[in-house]
Amino acid sequence: MNYSVTTKEFMLLAAKEPVNILDLRDPEFIDSFDLLNESNVTRISLTQLPNRLHQLDKGKTYYLFTQFGGRSKTMAQFLRNEGYQVTNVIGGTTAYEHYLAS
Repeated sequence: MNYSVTTKEFMLLAAKEPVNILDLRDPEFIDSFDLLNESNVTRISLTQLPNRLHQLDKGKTYYLFTQFGGRSKTMAQFLRNEGYQVTNVIGGTTAYEHYLAS
């Protein structure tokens, strides 16, 4: 399984089918823009995630977003160790915004 995807790869996949997004940004960053309205977005801040794992479904694959993508890479490894299927989106929401603007 591919544990990381570029924003372009993510967008191509999301254009074909709904995806499950795990938005790990802190609340002050969430209002900056919305991630793919057609997809299932779960918002849990990074600091709260270890205590809220019960809200995630181990049968689904989640695409992880943080502001810049570095912290989601670390959290992706943690979640995989806990038995979740996750993929880090490289560059996070910053790369996503740049992709949309181009």
